[in-house]
Amino acid sequence: MKSLLALAAAMPIAICASAAFAGNDSYTYSGTYQIKLTNDVFPNNTGYHGHGPNTTHCVQLADDGSIGWPHSGAALLDGQNYGQFSVIDGVIIIYIDTIGSGQEPADLTFTAKASNGVIAAKGAYDEIQGGYSYDAADAAFGAKGSC
Repeated sequence: MKSLLALAAAMPIAICASAAFAGNDSYTYSGTYQIKLTNDVFPNNTGYHGHGPNTTHCVQLADDGSIGWPHSGAALLDGQNYGQFSVIDGVIIIYIDTIGSGQEPADLTFTAKASNGVIAAKGAYDEIQGGYSYDAADAAFGAKGSC
């Protein structure tokens, strides 16, 4: 009986703490972010060793929760390629729809750790075509508003 009373007494504290944590979500990932891709590798006739040029891109995020996660929404890469993003368990994944080298559907994916509206500077990039990794690179995220 004492255990039940202790549990009942603790429940309002846990509920209040949970509500306070959920209510303290005033940050957003909306904005523009520069992404620099380096150490680019892709398959060639000797294996997964080709090296492409370093490139810089701009991604625009609209954090409105529309993709089913509290921090999720539309993404736009370089003003022309559309996609979506979600922040799930401290990781942001941005996936952009595009056309692959053989005219098949492909996705450009960018990932990094994310917390409190800030995307970590160090992340990763991968282009997926036909279910396979076609192009991968290190992705360096700039601060919000960097492009």
